[in-house]
Amino acid sequence: MTTRNVDARRLNVKGLLIAVGLPVVLVGALVATLLGTGAFSRENEGEDASLWLWTTPLGEIARVNGLTAATDVRLDITDAAGNAVQIEQTDSHLLLREIATGKVSAIDLSTLEVTGNAETAPGEGVRVALSDEGAFIIDQTQGLVNQVDPQTLSAIGDPLQFPAGLTGGAFDGDGMLWVGVPREGTIVQIEPQDSGARTASTEVVAQPRQELALTVLGDGVAVLNSTAKEMTTIRTDGRRAVTPIELAGPTETAVTSPGTIASVTVTDPPSIVTVDDDQTRSFAIGAGSSELLGASVEFHERIYVPDGTSGLVWVYDLDGNELQRIEIDSGGGPVELYHTGDTLFANAVNTNAAVVVSADGVAALAPKNRDDILGGDAPPTEEDDGGDEGDENGDEESAPEIGPPGAVTNLDGTVGDGTINLSWDAAPNNGSALTKYVVEGAGQTWEIAPSQRVIEIGDLDNGQGYTFTVTAHNAEGAGDTVTSPTITPSAEVPGAPSGVEATANPDGTVTVKWDEADGQGNDISGYQVESVSGTGERTVVGQANGTELKTAAGTLDYGTQYAFQVTTLSGAAASAPSELSATVVPFNVPDAPGDLLAQSSGSAAGTIDVSWSQPSNNGRNIEKYIVTAGSQTQEVTSGTTASLSGFGNNEQVNVSVVAVNEAGQSEPATTTSNTMSAPTVQISSHESLANQVNLTLAIDDGGSSDAQCTLLSDGVTQETVSCPDVYAVTGLKASTSYSFQIKISNPAGNMTSSTYNASTTTITGKVYFRCDEGYDTAYCDSVDGVGVYPQPDQSGSSLGTTNTPTSYKAYCWTTGPDTIPPRGTEGGQAVDYHPGKDASNKWIKIDYASNAYIPFIWFNIDGVGKNSTGDLPEC
Repeated sequence: MTTRNVDARRLNVKGLLIAVGLPVVLVGALVATLLGTGAFSRENEGEDASLWLWTTPLGEIARVNGLTAATDVRLDITDAAGNAVQIEQTDSHLLLREIATGKVSAIDLSTLEVTGNAETAPGEGVRVALSDEGAFIIDQTQGLVNQVDPQTLSAIGDPLQFPAGLTGGAFDGDGMLWVGVPREGTIVQIEPQDSGARTASTEVVAQPRQELALTVLGDGVAVLNSTAKEMTTIRTDGRRAVTPIELAGPTETAVTSPGTIASVTVTDPPSIVTVDDDQTRSFAIGAGSSELLGASVEFHERIYVPDGTSGLVWVYDLDGNELQRIEIDSGGGPVELYHTGDTLFANAVNTNAAVVVSADGVAALAPKNRDDILGGDAPPTEEDDGGDEGDENGDEESAPEIGPPGAVTNLDGTVGDGTINLSWDAAPNNGSALTKYVVEGAGQTWEIAPSQRVIEIGDLDNGQGYTFTVTAHNAEGAGDTVTSPTITPSAEVPGAPSGVEATANPDGTVTVKWDEADGQGNDISGYQVESVSGTGERTVVGQANGTELKTAAGTLDYGTQYAFQVTTLSGAAASAPSELSATVVPFNVPDAPGDLLAQSSGSAAGTIDVSWSQPSNNGRNIEKYIVTAGSQTQEVTSGTTASLSGFGNNEQVNVSVVAVNEAGQSEPATTTSNTMSAPTVQISSHESLANQVNLTLAIDDGGSSDAQCTLLSDGVTQETVSCPDVYAVTGLKASTSYSFQIKISNPAGNMTSSTYNASTTTITGKVYFRCDEGYDTAYCDSVDGVGVYPQPDQSGSSLGTTNTPTSYKAYCWTTGPDTIPPRGTEGGQAVDYHPGKDASNKWIKIDYASNAYIPFIWFNIDGVGKNSTGDLPEC
């Protein structure tokens, strides 16, 4: 089981804790602007004002206002792209832990200066916690809780020591820190003090070694015991309730929750369990089974369930009725919920998407990648394949049919003075995650978490033989029971080893060494090595005849902290465990980069653009990528893109990318791509209009993102544009034939199409002059038809005359200097030379001669009214 933090000041995203108002490295005007607006003062902004949201592929945080759902600042975190950090903040201080290196930094928010540094073991297994009352560095692997000065990070008092493998680590509203101790079955309330932290109270909530998840509520705490399938709630006023619950599979829980109701997400089969003291409800949800189904939270009597697989936040009422589905682009990664005051935030860490939800359930999109703000114009998001998350239960075996688990193997034990240390190897889960192991013997029964495969049984009689049974359980039932050989405790035990040291090797193995133990009169037959992880998992990793053991690669999870204890064996007898070794983090070469895409550059000839997604780093930060294309090689230390040039046009290039960390190079991701080629174009067809021809182009842009096309009309070069599928040639005359060519070019070359002939729509009209119909007037007797002129003006000589009803093609119309009337007065009598025609200054260009115009008053366009030019374009 993993836990997700849902807290008013903290956000847990794949190990990332985000607090309100993060200042990282700010310079120049950005610092002045933020300080000038009180950006890091909760008093100035108001409790609901903003939270900083993380985007994993960019290594960037964006401040989103909870009231307006608007992003107002974006900040890059140096060298954090694709990686996780932990951040905790109050109004005055900020703690930042880099997971890959373990470095913790303290920042004073009033000055934005780094005021202290501390080193912790790298990898998962250490948490930082911060409140107005104190600051802590919690080494979950070693079981150490260290109070530190929030400004200098110097230790305050001695650390509190608990059994290794802690869980939780969050403050309640009274400034008290809560941690869980699964090995003891307890939760502990810790009070920070000026002289050093003290244990304020200890509550027994389970049998030792059961799987616990601790949630700090708005009123008290809730402890989920997945092994016993019960929830314990302890309220601020001391009220306590233990409630049986239904758990059919693996669970996700929040580290903090704002109200009194604790909510549990069962990921397979998908369902929700809520507990309010002794009241519990369970209901199925619409999401599918997925590792990206996250921790749910109760917010204003609604249950919000983040689902990264479907890109949704499911919303239910307390009775399990679906109320809403909030869409969010998850990019195939997790969606995390967190809150401040009366605002709930949903953040997709793999993309720039976020959603703000008000107390009344209204959701508003809050994009994190605005460019019109401080820190804008950031590079685009690269996809992330989900990082280092793996099988949470460590049981990757599957069977064709889901059923009860198989039997444990290698069940055996070592003995001490009145004790037996029993251990075994994991049972196959047969398609359904293990929920517990049941151990019986010596008149007792123990239920322990599936991550605990070692149990120490005390208060036994020396010299008496004991047998024990171990049975694995999952949601489908119990597996086959396995019985141990007879094991006899003895007071004759060797001494414990000393000087235990562990070294993580670059091949994924871990070497554990120790000093030879004192047999104290007993023959030493070997040594047994046990690991304890930061998640509390304890397993026997092997036995050795000498004083060194090397684990096999992949036995331990990469990127997770481990410490080791060694016991001395004398036959079946065993010493007490040694002191814990220092913490190490197993690592290996990274996985091969994912989503490799190589394509011809759209802007440069002979160039290949390559992109990929960050793979699992397998325990060490990825230092660089080596990109090889043909004979070209490039090292990329920031980002997940590269461009390599120097190739020929339309050359096929083999491309590979490897990731490099401290352990070496990953396996390569490979693909091929062609470089840009010279473009081609032909005009395939056209559409004619009165003043326009639309040319349909058959284009091969050669891989260019912006091939340019130039029009040649009747051999004359016209405009150049980005190549369209249809080129609209405008400003043409009607009834006219044209020849067209298209010249296409890109950085790799150019070509010109063959000539294509096309005509605009033919428009015709007829001459009308009433005198031609025998109209008998002095004016009619004095003229021989209508004059046609070389310009739209009756001054000067005409080209000749034309008569009714001669038909001509019309090209276009224009205007002349004078308005010409089609009627007049002769002998004191009104005469009408073109009935129904209005006076006009328009002229029509016709095919009478190469450049011939006729007054519109003597010309009617076919198919339209006498006073309309229809579709005829203006000249």
